[in-house]
Amino acid sequence: MKAACTAILACLYLAVPPEAAAQRKDTVRTLKEVNVSARRPLVTRKADRYIIHIENSALANGYNGLDVLQKSPGLWVSPDGNIRISGTQAVTVMINDVVQRMSGPELAEYLRTLRSEDIAKIEVMANPPAEFEAASAGGIIHIILKKGRQQGITGTVSAMYKQQGNKPYAGAGISVDYKLKKLYAFGGFNYIRDNSFYTGYTATDYADKSRIYYYNERDNNNRRAQYRGGLVYDFSAAHSLTLQHNGSNSRLFQRFYSDIDYNKPGGPVTGNAFTEWVRTPRFGSSTLSYAWNMDTLGSSLKVIADFSQADKEETNTLVSRYSDTALSGGIRTATPSGTDMYSAQADYTRAFRNKSAARTGIKYVRIDRYNTINAENDAGTGWEKNTGGSDDFEYREQLLMFYGSYEKQINKTSIKAGLRGEQTWSRGHSLITGETISRNYFGWFPSLFVDHTLQEQKGNSIHLNYSRRVRRPAYNDLNPYRLQVNDFALLAGNPNLQPQYTHSIQAGYTWHREYTADLYVKATTNYIAQTARTIQERVIEHMSKNYPGHTEAGLSLSAPFTILKNWRTDNGLLLYFATTEIDEVRISRTSISFKSMHTYTWQKVADLDLYMEYNSPFIRDNSRMSEIWYVDLGMSRRILKNKARVRLSFTDIFNTFREKNITEFAGTTVDFYQKRPTRTAAISFMWNFSAGKAFTKKRIDANNSDEKSRMGN
Repeated sequence: MKAACTAILACLYLAVPPEAAAQRKDTVRTLKEVNVSARRPLVTRKADRYIIHIENSALANGYNGLDVLQKSPGLWVSPDGNIRISGTQAVTVMINDVVQRMSGPELAEYLRTLRSEDIAKIEVMANPPAEFEAASAGGIIHIILKKGRQQGITGTVSAMYKQQGNKPYAGAGISVDYKLKKLYAFGGFNYIRDNSFYTGYTATDYADKSRIYYYNERDNNNRRAQYRGGLVYDFSAAHSLTLQHNGSNSRLFQRFYSDIDYNKPGGPVTGNAFTEWVRTPRFGSSTLSYAWNMDTLGSSLKVIADFSQADKEETNTLVSRYSDTALSGGIRTATPSGTDMYSAQADYTRAFRNKSAARTGIKYVRIDRYNTINAENDAGTGWEKNTGGSDDFEYREQLLMFYGSYEKQINKTSIKAGLRGEQTWSRGHSLITGETISRNYFGWFPSLFVDHTLQEQKGNSIHLNYSRRVRRPAYNDLNPYRLQVNDFALLAGNPNLQPQYTHSIQAGYTWHREYTADLYVKATTNYIAQTARTIQERVIEHMSKNYPGHTEAGLSLSAPFTILKNWRTDNGLLLYFATTEIDEVRISRTSISFKSMHTYTWQKVADLDLYMEYNSPFIRDNSRMSEIWYVDLGMSRRILKNKARVRLSFTDIFNTFREKNITEFAGTTVDFYQKRPTRTAAISFMWNFSAGKAFTKKRIDANNSDEKSRMGN
């Protein structure tokens, strides 16, 4: 581009008329440099992933991390924190190579503590390559934080207040980076107080025409704290050593108030119930890593050791009173749990001058897990231990994993092939019943990625990829426990669960670098699904089981448009067909999702954004989920010489988002409905401070893997 500009200027110089010849010399001397700039595409594609460039885009405009995912092309995030790339299978979320091991709601809250200004880019891998663990059937979303900082001290202070109905949500955080010669230190802390109030009902119609109707009110009082800190020492430009620690400490306190109408064959019964659910999950992870950058081509060696620990104290107390006193009673359960995970890995990359690279690595993981269930019944004069409902369970799992991959650029075609092997040894033991489970299995996980450029100048290309993935049962699901939720529902573990396997293939076309169309098919065997069944009079058991298969096939479209110079819209469409075989019944559904993000820059006033999303009814296991649609509106403005930003936002402005599903089995129908305070108004403030010369923020690598996501706090 610079050479072309120089040639044009030379032609203009030669075309100067004779009468201006005397001025030629002066004219040339005063012309120093011409800068030609163009807008960088929001999305770029590699053979095995596509990359969303958040930095300097509209998505870096005062959002939190979950907002950024929700509004990014090709990603689908509901207000309850459910994240997906396509179809219904859950994704794995990574932040700077650290897999986030939290449950869905906890992960959503953690992502809300991130700031869009700190995010450089997001890598989206619908079919992850061999370098990543095979346990990511729904794909991987990798959030990479910015590296650019300054010599000395730099940081960010943020605060937020949100009104959720008549309850408040408030949070504050600080992150600081400091560099002195070869030493780099970083740290951050975020704290959230979340108060909210839900309403809903569960109506169960049984095969014998009896009916139980629960009207529920849920009062939430939650506190969450997350922290991160570490040190990096650069021995030289090629060698560095990193020590970091990440942790969280929360207290989740919920009260449920229920009114009950029970129409049983002997006559109607009314009642009410009170439940108090208290959880204190804690998590900590310490990582030591060494990196050696061997040459300028990209060859490297990385060695990582990690120790993670998660524990949780949990109690659930239920007291119910009925007009038929024979049904009245109480249940109290304490379910403490703890998980220790040790892991070590080494990854080697060899880059070649012929635009090719080979990668290989090995990893070992050991997980020690314990679960305790102490169940007690209300005996009228006090609590008595329920021996049959109590258990102590110990579980150990060991994984040995290795992989190799090779990628090469051949003219306009990029090819990447990989093979991963994973050996699993596991053993569980109930200290109460003596029941033992044992697993010993090995799996191969091949992958292939092909990307061919059709017209480089226009940015047109086609791509094809394939991978095989695995989903191992969560540790909680393997425990042979029975946990009473209320008088008519319980959760049960299943020690007979087997891993599920998914073959995934995707083909697509990219036009003008930004417009994409993808077709995909995912076929899963030994599909893990949590389903319900009636086990005794009016009591429904929820248990995860293996089912023969689950298949998804879909079409994904992404299309950005510039309506005016300062008005841009990004649009996405997902159309898919899903079918599942459950209890010899095939459950199928075609579903569609659509979203549209509009950003408008009102010069010298504010940046405005409007987000709309619609999801048609879909299936999840043996439940039929109702449609969802909502609209969000926001505006932000930079202040204090562009060092700070204030943002005002409104979510679900028409108050249309609600959760509703119907589950049917063996003549029984369960109708569930819940309304959370999704219509909110929030104000947030963010201020950046810095001092010193520019330096590069080190990327912190950790081998936190899928095992953490199964710890299950």
